[in-house]
This record gives sequence, C-alpha cells and structure tokens, in this order.
Amino acid sequence: MKLAIALKENDYNSSVDERFGRAPFFIIIDSDTKEFEIIENEAKDEATGAGLKAVKNLLKYEIDTIIAGEIGPKAGELIYDLEIPTFKFKDLEKVDEIVKAFNENTLEKYNLSPKPMGLRKA
Repeated sequence: MKLAIALKENDYNSSVDERFGRAPFFIIIDSDTKEFEIIENEAKDEATGAGLKAVKNLLKYEIDTIIAGEIGPKAGELIYDLEIPTFKFKDLEKVDEIVKAFNENTLEKYNLSPKPMGLRKA
C-alpha cells in the first residue's frame, strides 16, 4: 500500500505536518516494504486551493491512502469523490510510528462525506 504523509522537512525522520495542503513535503511510503520517496509539495504556497492541488499532485504517485492531521473541506470533497481512504495520525509524530499504526489498523478513518450523517432524502 502506498501511503502519503505530510512532512515538515525533507527527511525521513522529520516530524509530520498537521497542515495537509500547506505542508512543505510529502513522503510516499510503501507500508509493506518501507521503500519511500520524499517529494516537495508544489501546492504549499498557493493563494487558495492548496489542498486540492496537493491531492492532484499526489495522484501522480499512485497513492492508495492519505494519512493526515487536518484536511480542508475542498480537499476532503475531492478525496471523498476519488474514494481515497484517509486516516488521522492524531498524536503520532514520526513516519515509523504512523506506518506501524496503519499496519496494525489502529488509525482512525476520516469521514469526508459531504453529507451530514443520518440525513436521507424521503
């Protein structure tokens, strides 16, 4: 599984960044082999729509899953439409512990549905 995680620095041991769209870097890491690539977030300095552009850029790397601190509403809607599983890293700060938690199925999944829960058309 290819995971995308926002990083503060261009370093495997960097702390993760809460800001998905504004994070300086992303690590694309295989959850099984631990092979990884760190890429610059080309969207980080966008005036608006940084999250949307970040998602579109990550698609080039054939990611399977996003693990993030915060997801903005526009990026969340696109991620939802693309059906990309997205999880919260909560208080975890390092790539190793996030990948371990992902492999152990202990991360909480984001509910990015644009519709309030429980409302249905009659």
